[in-house]
Amino acid sequence: MKKLRLIGGQIISPLEVRFADLLIVGDQIEEIVGRGEASPDFENVDVTGKFVTPGLFDLQLNGGPALDFWGELSDKALEKFTHDQAIDGVTSFLPTLITADIDFLVRNIQWLNAHGLNKNLELGKSLSARLPGVHLEGPCLSPKRPGVHPPEFVTPLTEETLKRLIIDGVSLMTMAPETDPDGKALQYLIDHGVKPSLGHSNATFEEANKAFNAGVTMMTHTFNALPPLHHRSPGAVGAAFLNDNVTCCVIADGLHLAPEMVSIIIKMKGREHTILVTDAAKIGTTGGGLVGSSIHLADAVRNCVAWGSASFVDAIRMASFNPAKALGLDEKIGHIEKGKKADLVVWDEASLKVDSVYVDGRKVEKNEAVI
Repeated sequence: MKKLRLIGGQIISPLEVRFADLLIVGDQIEEIVGRGEASPDFENVDVTGKFVTPGLFDLQLNGGPALDFWGELSDKALEKFTHDQAIDGVTSFLPTLITADIDFLVRNIQWLNAHGLNKNLELGKSLSARLPGVHLEGPCLSPKRPGVHPPEFVTPLTEETLKRLIIDGVSLMTMAPETDPDGKALQYLIDHGVKPSLGHSNATFEEANKAFNAGVTMMTHTFNALPPLHHRSPGAVGAAFLNDNVTCCVIADGLHLAPEMVSIIIKMKGREHTILVTDAAKIGTTGGGLVGSSIHLADAVRNCVAWGSASFVDAIRMASFNPAKALGLDEKIGHIEKGKKADLVVWDEASLKVDSVYVDGRKVEKNEAVI
């Protein structure tokens, strides 16, 4: 069994910061130990002058230039996409499907189930990053806040729709709770182990609070595709800011939100209840307009630091531990601790660029031939 010792780095767990060595045995973290000399029993890797953090976890990833999760999928494209994500520090992510015909969505979920999706966090064959589940961003959205989602497929949140749509593999669903006035569909989601997140919603302050009291604990890309925060009508965002049980997801690309607004959200929700996401898409912002983003999650971390919105330690927490905890996966990933998966990112201390990445204790090689 392979044994690694990362020597001389600054370990950001991210719940604590230590100057220590990290022992890895097989695919798990064995121990954090005091700094020592190289050991003949381990493959020793010098990470002096570098930060060592958990792998990043993106809860909202629609795709990139070579892959569109709500389009036609292929093994090779998925292999390349997960490799590209891992090289830049994302070791887990939720493939995100936007609003479409329900039969089409079910087909793509089933394809992902057969090609690497695994709620137990097992790494799919030939994949470089974990796919713990699918994020359904729709189709149960507000027709008044569809964003780029095709309006012809937007539908209210009902049990009938969910009985067709919620199959194995779905972990998170963005929905508009005001389209489910009696709350039965929302309860159906919760009963079937799917995390509901308020988004693409026109909910009032009162409607959002009702949803939060019924078990909604997340908000999708805060401020985007939601009513603005108004001094006489605080809306869903105001309700989320005032509820200590709600975690706000944030696209920190400088386009979806002004840097100052990112700082306001983090100040309101704190490092414990903010999650960084990319909402990256095949078109992204490169095609003009806000059709998803064109950043990587490591860019969001660096942006938060550069803008003074968060420290590096807090930004790492918001991009690793918090998303893992939100989905109940923090017992295995998102945290550097004995017994956790050895999914790690080594960062250059000065530039905050990703130096190297480990998944299951194995270094992801930049020159791997994935086409």
